[in-house]
Amino acid sequence: MRKALAAIPTYHRAVLELFIAGMLWGISFTFVKWALVDFSPTTLVFWRFAFAIVLAEMMFFVFDREGFKKSHRDYKIGLLAGVGLGSSLIFQTIGLQTTTATNSSFITSLYVVLIPFANYFFLKSKVHWYHFALSFVAFLGMGLLLDLPNNGLRLQSGDLFTILVAVTSTFHIIAVGIGSKKMQSGFRFNTSQTFWAWIFLIPFLAYDMSAKDIPFFPPITNYISVVSVIGLAILVTLGAFYLQVRAQRVLSTTTASMLCLLEAPYSFLFASALLNEKLTPIQLAGAILILGISALTIYVERPKNTDS
Repeated sequence: MRKALAAIPTYHRAVLELFIAGMLWGISFTFVKWALVDFSPTTLVFWRFAFAIVLAEMMFFVFDREGFKKSHRDYKIGLLAGVGLGSSLIFQTIGLQTTTATNSSFITSLYVVLIPFANYFFLKSKVHWYHFALSFVAFLGMGLLLDLPNNGLRLQSGDLFTILVAVTSTFHIIAVGIGSKKMQSGFRFNTSQTFWAWIFLIPFLAYDMSAKDIPFFPPITNYISVVSVIGLAILVTLGAFYLQVRAQRVLSTTTASMLCLLEAPYSFLFASALLNEKLTPIQLAGAILILGISALTIYVERPKNTDS
């Protein structure tokens, strides 16, 4: 298996890693829905991240003790990515209290449009006109996937926080892209961003516990909620985000953001299969458009050397 993966050209392997990450992010929405039966949003993220951090450090120590000793600096490098990840989760949670899931998903996907501008104006990176065009078309595809022509987009107070999610998600993807070039270990870097996001969350958890009387250990009424938290920790926090970190060592932030958007059609597919939610023809068209734009981005961004 390892030899087969090593034989895949570097660029194509990075694309494959983000495709798999998008699939794992897609199923995370179903896991979250199941977990929220017993957990509040803040306790869910707290225990998900705590379990992931402990498990990751134990695995790294057992299977790569030398790398464990040499990669402590990755905790410093992962700070900004962790702040971006943690703030995105918090702002999204606050926003969802007073807005719809459709609004939240659509506005959050603005990051795919913001990243080319951030690359050009703040990072002074070379950005081609087609980066803006592809990003804008992908954003339109997201609107179709959420069936906005029929549902409409009625802005609510929580949408202001969701706009911040789009900004912090942009910051997170760029921070991962920068950090991935400096880190010692991709696995340790992912653990570090999870750790800082977890630290960022603690004041919000403390507020919820005091103001809303939310228990630190929620009473469990359904085993599926615990299984979902464990699934989120292993498959998404350890798996998907690690694959993103690995892939962004190779891919540009613009390409990475486009592939990250694949979580949306994947989430609808898993919701259809596991939660009996149905896609309308307009939503299916949006999913196909996002997949098509992602494929086109992969093609135009491919390295000139086909062996890369």
